[in-house]
Amino acid sequence: GRQDQSIVVSGESGAGKTESAKKLLRYITWRVASAAGGTKHDRRRSVGQTNAAAALNARILDSSPILESLGNAKTVRNHNSSRFGKFTKIDFDARAAPKRLRLVGASVETYLLERSRVTRQAEGERNYHIFYQLLAGASAAERQRWRLLPAASAPYVSGCV
Repeated sequence: GRQDQSIVVSGESGAGKTESAKKLLRYITWRVASAAGGTKHDRRRSVGQTNAAAALNARILDSSPILESLGNAKTVRNHNSSRFGKFTKIDFDARAAPKRLRLVGASVETYLLERSRVTRQAEGERNYHIFYQLLAGASAAERQRWRLLPAASAPYVSGCV
């Protein structure tokens, strides 16, 4: 029978965990799509499965900039360091025929790892990207209304302007 499987991507800061996870996701969705082939009927379904796998892969990867904005920060070792853990679950149809895979969905859960970074940063580091993006993207009128400093004077985004 089929069993649940897991892949753990771990490593030091700047080791390439995020990029490795993206490559794994691309491989898994490609593998699912290629496993759907076989008879002429299966090949027609395979095209649909390939398109569905590509769309799911794109949707998961398209969420990365939002997650990175909210959960990445500049550190001494990495200018785009993830400050959160990410659990990506990919769901398959357990009733699919043997040696056939059918991708049915995915979800991403995040876990904030460094709450302390919100209130203080080490020398040469800065807060989460979202704070800089908010300050740099807001007009002078918006900053005044929201009582925010310009990005160049805000201690929360030190080291990024």
